[in-house]
Amino acid sequence: MNTNKKEKYHASDLKLSIIKMASELLMDEGIEAITMREIATKLNVSRGAPYRHFDSKHHLLCAIAQHYFERLNTSMLITTVVEVDPKKELYQLAEKYIDFCLSHPAIYHLMFNNSELSNNQTSELTASGYKLFNRLETLLEKFQQASIIKQENINLQANYVWSALHGYCCLLLYQETKKVEKLVTNKKFFLDKIWKGLLIN
Repeated sequence: MNTNKKEKYHASDLKLSIIKMASELLMDEGIEAITMREIATKLNVSRGAPYRHFDSKHHLLCAIAQHYFERLNTSMLITTVVEVDPKKELYQLAEKYIDFCLSHPAIYHLMFNNSELSNNQTSELTASGYKLFNRLETLLEKFQQASIIKQENINLQANYVWSALHGYCCLLLYQETKKVEKLVTNKKFFLDKIWKGLLIN
């Protein structure tokens, strides 16, 4: 048996396989472990194969972030399909965001806290990020129309909620374990503060 025989992939399958393999390397070993050569070796394809889909590591990292933005957006879409109590609906969306941060810390850092990606995004990554943010804006707009929350600039309201959630998630990622456990235990306190900041006085 020829153990050096290279795997054959359909183009779209290989692209997704590269993204998934790079994601695994990121989560298991860190961003420095992601190289085109290492990915080609692990997928048993030629060294040039990854470059047919991503001309640089930067574009691959953008694709990883885009992939997970789309996954997070899909999970939030499922959450908001059924009409529920408005407060519960916002909390469900927020909890999806927090759960994602806790279960994918390295990916979350790449998506939201990597300055190189933030300053030089692909158009696809930018669009996927806006799609997620627009979901929050749409939810808040619905609450405004129902006179549940303050009649304020939707974009500013959404940025308020997003920045509060992002700040909370950063505390979860970068604090010592005992402090993180306390923050997770008191998650409802933080969500209640966000909700009260939106309500009509």
